[in-house]
Amino acid sequence: MQLRDNGLRFSPITVMLHWIVAALLFSIIGLAIAISQAADESRQMELTQMQNLLGIFLFLVSIYRFWARVTSYHPLPVGTPNPIEVIISRSVAVALALAMVLLPIAAWLAKSAAGEAIALPGGLALPALVEPNAQLQRVIEILFNVGATAFLAGLALHIFGALKNHLVLKNDSLKRMLGKQVEL
Repeated sequence: MQLRDNGLRFSPITVMLHWIVAALLFSIIGLAIAISQAADESRQMELTQMQNLLGIFLFLVSIYRFWARVTSYHPLPVGTPNPIEVIISRSVAVALALAMVLLPIAAWLAKSAAGEAIALPGGLALPALVEPNAQLQRVIEILFNVGATAFLAGLALHIFGALKNHLVLKNDSLKRMLGKQVEL
C-alpha cells in the first residue's frame, strides 16, 4: 500500500484524512449553528463540549496532514490546467492545512485568556495555556477572526475549484480524491 503522496497519486491515507477533515469541519460548523439555536443552557454546554472534542480530533489530524502536505510530493494536476490555477490551488491547499493547525491553537489561547476552560464530555477540560488577560484575549480574538475569515474564503475557493473540475472541466479530480486511480 502506498503510504505517502507521490507525483502521480494521493495515498489512501491522504484521501481518507481529507474526507475525515471535511466531515469534522462541517460537523463543527453544524454544532456551532445548533449551539446558537439551543434555548437551554445545559443543551448549549453539551453541544459545546462535543464541538470542543471534535475540534481536538480535527487539530490532531490536521497536524499530521500539514506535515504530510509539506513533506510529500503533490500529485500532478489532472488534465492540462492553467499554471496560475495550479499555483493558486496548491497555495490554497497549504494555507488551509496550516490554518487547520493554527486556528484551534488561537481559539484555545483566546479561551484561556478569557479565563474559560475548554470543556469536554465527561467533565474533562483542557488546561489553560495562559493566565486570564482581557487585552490579550481581544488581540487573539481579532487574529482568530481574521484567520477564520481567510480560512473560510480559502475553503470557498477550494470547493469552487473542486466543483469547477467536476462540473465544468469534467475531469477526474474528484475520482482521484475518492481514491480511484486516474490517468493524468
